[in-house]
Formats: sequence, structure tokens, C-alpha cells
Amino acid sequence: MHKSYDRNNLFFSFPETWILDDENAPDSVTVLGPDGSFWCVRRESSDTPLESVFSQATDAMRQEYTELEVESTRDTIEGITLAGIDLHFFCLDLTGTASIRVWDAEDAKLVIFTQAEDQQLQQIESAFNAITASLIRGRDDRPIAN
Repeated sequence: MHKSYDRNNLFFSFPETWILDDENAPDSVTVLGPDGSFWCVRRESSDTPLESVFSQATDAMRQEYTELEVESTRDTIEGITLAGIDLHFFCLDLTGTASIRVWDAEDAKLVIFTQAEDQQLQQIESAFNAITASLIRGRDDRPIAN
């Protein structure tokens, strides 16, 4: 089973065990996984340069994590190519990965930010991709992975 978010021109589905945080809506919406991971979407102006989105995120992460590795990447989800970066960081004895993907939607750039501990990433990545796919599909009732 899954829950859905349908407000502010955003629609996506997420696992029912996750918690919705839309305090910052309409600018951003976050769903929190039970293991501390999260998926977030933020709306940016369609004319915001990709480099600006990526540098803002990288600068914010560098304030938290001094040892940060950044790599450029691209993903294709639901036939849409998303430009992105992966940020690898260390926190205490754990390693983590934050991923930023940008979708040039019709009326805005949607910035999708995910983060998880590396040892949980393989298990949780399919849920992140399913949430993103549901955002891209819009109001479609195809099932989502837990």
C-alpha cells in the first residue's frame, strides 16, 4: 500500500510507512523513511541554471560535512533524463550518499533530493526511484515499491 501527496501542482506516491513533512509547502515537500533516509522535492524557477542548483546544494552539504566527494551523473526515470550529482560524505563511523536530480517539468525545475546511509542505500534506492517515477507520471495509479 502507499499514500499520495496531491497539492500545489505536485502529485506523487510514497510508501505508507513513510512520514510526510510538508511544513515548507508549496516550496518543498519531504517524505521521511523509517530508517532516517528521506526523499524531498523542491520547486525552482524554470530559468534557474542547473549549475546554480548543484552549487547551492554542494555548498550547503560542505557546511555540514567537510569531507565531501561530488560526482556528476544522469538518470533516466519514466523516459525522462534527470541531470544530477551524487554527494558522498562521512558522519561519525558511517558513510552516506545524498543525490540531487533535476527534472525540467513544464512550469518549473523540480529538484529531487534524497539521502541515506550507504549500508541502507541499496535497499532504499528502489523506493526513492519509485517516488520520483510517480512524480514524473503524475496522477497515475500504478503501484509503488515499498
